[in-house]
Amino acid sequence: MAVTTKKSPAKTTTAIPALVHDAQISSLVNLAARLTNKAARVRLGEMGAWPGQIPLLLWLLEEDGMIQKDLVAKSNMEQSTVAEHLDRMEQNDLIYRKRGDEDKRTYRIYLTKKAKAMSGDLLAGMESGARTFTQGIDKDDLVVFDRVIRKFIANLDGFVRKASAKSDD
Repeated sequence: MAVTTKKSPAKTTTAIPALVHDAQISSLVNLAARLTNKAARVRLGEMGAWPGQIPLLLWLLEEDGMIQKDLVAKSNMEQSTVAEHLDRMEQNDLIYRKRGDEDKRTYRIYLTKKAKAMSGDLLAGMESGARTFTQGIDKDDLVVFDRVIRKFIANLDGFVRKASAKSDD
């Protein structure tokens, strides 16, 4: 891989190779995700919830009594991850499980009174977090960022699905 340099009378600068630039983007996205997680832990720790549980709580706020399989699909998490989150949420008195009426093999997952009571704080915390994350960023830049990050996610999701399909063959 060749690194190009630009010479000017005053100084010589080195351009970043494309591969390194792409890796920097991945590193920056990874760093942003880690810091988002840490910030969420700070905000949610007082409530007894963890950042990974947020999507599950939100889906249950929207539709209480979902089955685990639906939570897996909607949250785009691995089944084992959802199971771990649900176990922890049950231990922290955020959810309870009730055997399904139609299918006795499945359990419906419901929010407890405690979880419902903290839902306002959860939503306010998410809104506050979003304001913190986007503070000082122009609205037009956020529109571009939204489009780019969604494309980034779609590209990665497509790659993972394709790789998973190959390994299933």
